[in-house]
Amino acid sequence: MYYIIVYDVNERRIRKVHNILKKYLYWRQRSVFEGELSNSQFRQLMRKLDGLVNEAEDSVIIYEVQYKGLVKIHYLGDSQQEDDFVI
Repeated sequence: MYYIIVYDVNERRIRKVHNILKKYLYWRQRSVFEGELSNSQFRQLMRKLDGLVNEAEDSVIIYEVQYKGLVKIHYLGDSQQEDDFVI
């Protein structure tokens, strides 16, 4: 499955959330990550985020797409593509 994750979290948790997401997905722009994950990878990621995100203060939006081919991406300016994908 292909995922796009957008987050807005308290300053105290930004670095931790960013580092967790960077282990699973490509960093695209400040608080935007995207990439393909297996079901087990997604569940593992969700457990890690669930233990960190404060539902009263933070917001994490997850878009789930059947496969990347269904998403058409247009860039204006620097796309900030980073290819140091690590799992």
